[in-house]
Amino acid sequence: MVQHVVPSGGGKEDSATPCGQDCPGSNWGQPEDEAKPQNPRKNGLMFVDVKIHGKPIRAMIDTGATHNYLASAEVERLGLVLEKGVGRVKAINSAAQSIAGVAKSVLIKVGAYEGKTNLSVVVMDDFKLILGLDFLRDTRTVVLPHVDSLMMMGTKPCVIPTLAGRIGERKSVGHAV
Repeated sequence: MVQHVVPSGGGKEDSATPCGQDCPGSNWGQPEDEAKPQNPRKNGLMFVDVKIHGKPIRAMIDTGATHNYLASAEVERLGLVLEKGVGRVKAINSAAQSIAGVAKSVLIKVGAYEGKTNLSVVVMDDFKLILGLDFLRDTRTVVLPHVDSLMMMGTKPCVIPTLAGRIGERKSVGHAV
């Protein structure tokens, strides 16, 4: 077993204590079965139900996406106006495609957070909305997959439980967020 230590007095190694021993919320000293989370871990991708201009839509959280992407089929339903898009998008295992347009300053609600974001519109058949690093950085959101949650650290801090899903799932979102 490897044990990390933190000096407790003036940086002297001989006075070190195990890391986590005095940390609030740590599992230090608990039997392994008691330290496990109460809820079983979800499998698959992380999704959240959001509202765009007051209309519900399910978004995949993607820390590997640089921008936020909306499926072109959703533009009319959400009542968005597009500006000319510049550039191309390349997803894994697919050919590069041009951006159809950009919806700027789009009103988005995720949990207690309400604000505006930009959405690059592309042809997608697996997802309706992808929230990428642009959204996560702008909203100061931390992705916590080990507890199936997002922690939004902005003006209204909150923790939002995520939903589990897999590629190709097309569940309708017909309930309030």
